[in-house]
Amino acid sequence: MTNSLRTRLGPPAVAHGVCLPANDTGEDKAGYAQTIALVTVDRTVEYREEDETPGGALLSKVTVVERLKGIPPTTMTIGQSVLRQEGGGYAKTKPSYLPLEPGHRYVVGTLPDPAYGDGWVWFATAADNDLTAATTRWTRAVDQQAAPHPDTACNDVTNDSTNPATP
Repeated sequence: MTNSLRTRLGPPAVAHGVCLPANDTGEDKAGYAQTIALVTVDRTVEYREEDETPGGALLSKVTVVERLKGIPPTTMTIGQSVLRQEGGGYAKTKPSYLPLEPGHRYVVGTLPDPAYGDGWVWFATAADNDLTAATTRWTRAVDQQAAPHPDTACNDVTNDSTNPATP
C-alpha cells in the first residue's frame, strides 16, 4: 500500500501486535517449553543472518546430559536468536537467553522447529558452576509448571474507535 493511499484511507481500524506467552518465571518457561534438558554444547554448526530483525540464528550441536522434561534425542541441533558482536562473539537477545558456547553446559528449553534442526531455544541458563543447583531449579520448575498463558502486560489487539472504518 502506498503512503498516499494509506493517508486517504486513514489509520487501520485494528492494530495487531505480537504477544508471547508469559515468560517471567521458571514455571512459565517450563510450561511452554516442549523439552527441557541439561546439555553440553559440542560445537557451533552455523550462523544464519535473519532478515526480519537485527541479528540472526545460531545453530549449535548439543549432547543431552540429563532430560528434565520431554524426551529430547541424545544429540540435538538447536537454533537460537543472537546478536553478532564485533570480534566474532554473540550476545544474548533476552536476559534468560544466553548464547550457547561450545564446551559449556546449559539448561535449555526448546520448542519444535524443523527449520533449525531439532528445535528452537525458548530459554538457556548457565549450568557450568553448579550442576546440582541448575537441575534442582529446573526439576522444581517442571514439577510446578504453569500452563501456557499470555503475558498480562500484553494486549495484542487494540481497537481504534476514532476511525470510521471501525465496526
